[in-house]
Amino acid sequence: MSDALRWLTDDLPELRDPVLLIALDGFVDAGEVGESAALFLRHRWLAERVAELDGDTYLDYRARRPTAVVDAGVVNRVEWPRIELSAARLDGPRDAVLLIGPEPDMRWRQLVDDVAEACRRLGVRRAVTLGAYPAAAPHTRPVTISYAGNAADDGAGAFEATAVGGYSGPVGAATALQAELAVHGVAVLGLFAEVPHYIAASPYPPGSLAMVRAVADLLEVDLDTDELETAARLHAERVDEAISEHDEAAEMVAGLEQLRDEGGAEPDLPSGDDLADEIERFLGAEE
Repeated sequence: MSDALRWLTDDLPELRDPVLLIALDGFVDAGEVGESAALFLRHRWLAERVAELDGDTYLDYRARRPTAVVDAGVVNRVEWPRIELSAARLDGPRDAVLLIGPEPDMRWRQLVDDVAEACRRLGVRRAVTLGAYPAAAPHTRPVTISYAGNAADDGAGAFEATAVGGYSGPVGAATALQAELAVHGVAVLGLFAEVPHYIAASPYPPGSLAMVRAVADLLEVDLDTDELETAARLHAERVDEAISEHDEAAEMVAGLEQLRDEGGAEPDLPSGDDLADEIERFLGAEE
């Protein structure tokens, strides 16, 4: 074990067949879907911190600046970005461990070893990564969840999801963890929500809601999602309002709806880049 993995208690909780949920903000988390879903679950489950990964080892503070709290000319404290492990006992057949925080900027191979050690100490044999990507998907249709397993994952519990098709390209730290943890005997299922490309730069509550429901299905637990459902409904109403003011945006969404409903070749649509900027500005102004 490296010094970068710091346990915050000597009395680790006794967990029942725990599943590790991994949500690292940054690359491959469009609409902050994975991070928001994980934070919601940590709060709902009253998860307790059990360990953290040293920021000096993994983070570039020039890219992820610490924040300061200043009051009446006095710097009271500096708040450092944290990568934390929390554990929760659930009302179901198994418990949960959550790895939440900024995506490490360096030493990903050491990250694999540290997370593998944490899995060993906590009895984790299965993990799930939470992420999202921009897609040619309309916000007016249910969120699609895709999945991909690692070499140690047998696909069990893939539920109502679509397997990720062929891909060759850059990945985030969560996907690197997914692949490399197979060597340590940890089966990892990656879940990815599709976020409409024209609003992918803003938080996307419908995606977070879909992700939370997917995790609840996998872990076989009941969850009160009223708060997320309200946020998703209000978000949809705001996007509808923004799009109603732009004929090109309405045309684009109608084309995406046709693509989703009928399948086939992608229709000839406006690029959406300029429209996306306008919609994002509208959503930001309504915050």
